[in-house]
Amino acid sequence: MKVDKTVIIITGVGLAIGFAEALIYYNLGTNANREKFKFGVPKGKELAKNMGVVLATSALTALISYQIEKSLEGKSGAIPVTT
Repeated sequence: MKVDKTVIIITGVGLAIGFAEALIYYNLGTNANREKFKFGVPKGKELAKNMGVVLATSALTALISYQIEKSLEGKSGAIPVTT
């Protein structure tokens, strides 16, 4: 399969948003029992694991979106809306 630029764009955007979301959840978890909120970024293996999960889910989202778009192109070109 040739990699479409849409897949790259969706993966990149998903990676940026997913990493921001992961940082929010990380900080909510690490600050759960603290009185004062302290922002931090995971280090080492924990950062690598978080980035791996975010990259995998971003790439999967992009590939699934690409496949859905391609399957809809072969049909009428429009998504039917029912009310």
